[in-house]
Amino acid sequence: MLYAENKGKRGMMSSSPDIRLLDNPIFHRFIKKYGEVTSLNDLGFSARRYMAHTSIARQGEREDRVFIIHSGWGCLYKDLPDGERQIIDFTLIGDAVSLQSTEAEAQSSFTSITDLAVFEARAASVLAAIGRTPPLAETLLAASARQRRILVEHMTNLGRRTALVRTAHLLLELWTRLEAAGMADSSGYDCPLTQYDLADALGLTAIHVNRMLRELREHGFLSIRKGRVEFIEIESVIEFADFDKTIYQN
Repeated sequence: MLYAENKGKRGMMSSSPDIRLLDNPIFHRFIKKYGEVTSLNDLGFSARRYMAHTSIARQGEREDRVFIIHSGWGCLYKDLPDGERQIIDFTLIGDAVSLQSTEAEAQSSFTSITDLAVFEARAASVLAAIGRTPPLAETLLAASARQRRILVEHMTNLGRRTALVRTAHLLLELWTRLEAAGMADSSGYDCPLTQYDLADALGLTAIHVNRMLRELREHGFLSIRKGRVEFIEIESVIEFADFDKTIYQN
């Protein structure tokens, strides 16, 4: 594997021909339904790997790339004038990330939390390919609609749900999204997020998040130990958070 070092804050990325676009969950249904492979090649995606804590795209910079997450965790966030940030979403396997549809200033930043494998393409290449292949457009529109539903839930979390419910809801959301990729089950899932990451996503302080996690454990719902979310009583926490798994399905 060849590595090309970037001496800026973006860290190191590499071409990764060993990972295949066909293996990505976002296209599983497309292949099963239409059996078309050549049209995927027209999208112009190339495989890249980014080291953990690498800045992939920065808010305010001109950006026209589309990303499909193949493995690892990343996040999209908004930088604030006081140096704080609001995490908009965590990016997981099978997610499609588009910061802009055409070359313009990105309205948010995109960074890796763990080592992150992605497929990248220019938006113009993707738009041209889906214009020639309606089933491909259907697949990517479904992914975009799913992301919109997720962001609506995040907005509802911040605006109307209590701190305890929003914490449980986010942890259930991540579980559901990982479960769809075979990376979680009813017992829980591996989670690399720190309490500071959760705080920036939930609009809380890290101290407040710590207290919410303690309360969730005391209620017999879930616990986080050694980088793993473990469900104590999954059905109870789903009921408590009024959580709807279907929102996160394509």
